Amino acid sequence: MASTRTICLAACMALIALIPSHGQDQGQNQILAGYYDTTTDKLLSETLINDTIGARIFYNEFFFGQRSIIANVEGGHIWGEHEIFDRSGLTGVAGSSAVTRYVADESVTAQTDAHATMVGNVLAGTGYFEENGVGYLSNLMGVAPLAEMWSGAIATSFSSTEIGSFTITEASVLTPYRTFFRGIEGQRPDVINSSWGGGDPSGTSFVAQTTDALARENSTVAFVVAAGNGGSGAVSDPASGYNNIAVGSLGGANFLTPSEFSSRGAADFYNPETNITVTGVRAVVDIAAPGEDLVLAAYLGASGSYQYLPDRVQEPSPTDRYFVNESGTSFAAPIVAGGIALLKDVVHYYEENGIILSEHTLDTRVVKSVLMAGATQTEGWDNGQTLQDGVVSTTQSLDYATGAGALNLDQAAQIYLISETRDVAGLGGGTISEKGWDFGNLAAGGANEYHFANPFEHEMELTISLNWFAGTGLDENDLGQALSFANLNLEVWRLAGGVLSEKVAESISLYNNSEFLRIALDSPGEYAIRVAFLGMIYDLDPAVNDTEYAVAWQAVPEPATWMLILAGAVVLCVIRRRIIRV
Repeated sequence: MASTRTICLAACMALIALIPSHGQDQGQNQILAGYYDTTTDKLLSETLINDTIGARIFYNEFFFGQRSIIANVEGGHIWGEHEIFDRSGLTGVAGSSAVTRYVADESVTAQTDAHATMVGNVLAGTGYFEENGVGYLSNLMGVAPLAEMWSGAIATSFSSTEIGSFTITEASVLTPYRTFFRGIEGQRPDVINSSWGGGDPSGTSFVAQTTDALARENSTVAFVVAAGNGGSGAVSDPASGYNNIAVGSLGGANFLTPSEFSSRGAADFYNPETNITVTGVRAVVDIAAPGEDLVLAAYLGASGSYQYLPDRVQEPSPTDRYFVNESGTSFAAPIVAGGIALLKDVVHYYEENGIILSEHTLDTRVVKSVLMAGATQTEGWDNGQTLQDGVVSTTQSLDYATGAGALNLDQAAQIYLISETRDVAGLGGGTISEKGWDFGNLAAGGANEYHFANPFEHEMELTISLNWFAGTGLDENDLGQALSFANLNLEVWRLAGGVLSEKVAESISLYNNSEFLRIALDSPGEYAIRVAFLGMIYDLDPAVNDTEYAVAWQAVPEPATWMLILAGAVVLCVIRRRIIRV
């Protein structure tokens, strides 16, 4: 048994005020953000988060995540009895509460917790109310308000002096992760969210390595993690691992400004073959989402994070209260996890109707690449691109604070579900449309080419994301161990007569397992994407001689702003025509 370790939540737990239920307001129906002014008793600058991230495209066709399962793992359990999780009046969903399973190691106190309850609200708060014979989803519903939720708890004890801190052991942490990744009674969650962290920026802890190995072992279970609230400090585990989706926080008027508290910076890379740590070389954050001044479900019972705060505890805890002014990457992460549940809801709808889009559609590498390629550029976004001998080049890959940028589910849906290229036949490249994705395979020293079917006739903005798994496996004790790390490059080329003629851009980081480009193509012409496997950074597994990857892209005319507005206006009818009706 590993020694006890103290960690903390990835949230700014500053309770400013409590407000009553918003269940009587039928007009907004989603997570609400806005600063609550105690002097005027008003919520100012209200913003509807679900619309901000582009989720409306799913709701308008009644995709609320009802075919998806979301698991949440953190210190305590979600309080499934809060009114926001009530599903007693709904048909066609699992159980009377959004939370259907609770999992914890026998060493864990398994306490209900305020923080987990807020995170659960973001993930899949339903808030169904029946009034005057009319039922409706309430204000403050989560991103995937009809998804089934599983709750995992890892805290062996909660701190009496620091809100949000708790202790863990190896067994307490790994039991729910192993259970959820591998599934229960033949079911696996579509996505696991974790809004906690506690050190190890190098991604070498048992937490980071074992979740990396489990994510690789169970590639259809996406693992979403909060980056942490260390500001300029490095991202902590489990987000500091490699095979997850690490999420930073955004604020500002349009939720495009990196939150000051959101962890960032260049993390270290450890090479187990040489036993050398290379400092400050990894961009760990993959994507960002709103994480400031949220209104979220309150648990006020005497357990979990608030048990040592008698002035806040109410017994029995009322079901009609919400915390306000809640901020943290804790809440940005479940926004992304909920978005993944919506995307996979559509895929499951296809499956129910006997249509398999691709055997790779649910793969985490595909979903991660799609989300990143569809992301909106954030304020001050910089992934280190410079002009080197006429080639746009980056050895950094991602912006340190926001990764690929802000979550945009509208754009992700177009790339993932609507584009003409949804997994090129075979594993070796091919002809592609202006938006799409592919799952491929490369042997060391090899390269795959993706040629755009039509020449670009205008100036274009091209965004491309490439992702693969670090080769982390499980040892005889079912613990993660680093075995191999592949070095893939992402390139953009000009074509002449259908042949690569001039390199235009490249993302060539050595120590990331993501490559990313966002470039302006000023010259019309024929272009191609090239994915190259240069070799292994380290290889302790002689059986490994190839690497699977996913790449996603979108090319839109410059300036991109008007095109995005147009796309948002027409995409619903396109989805209805191509996807929803089978």
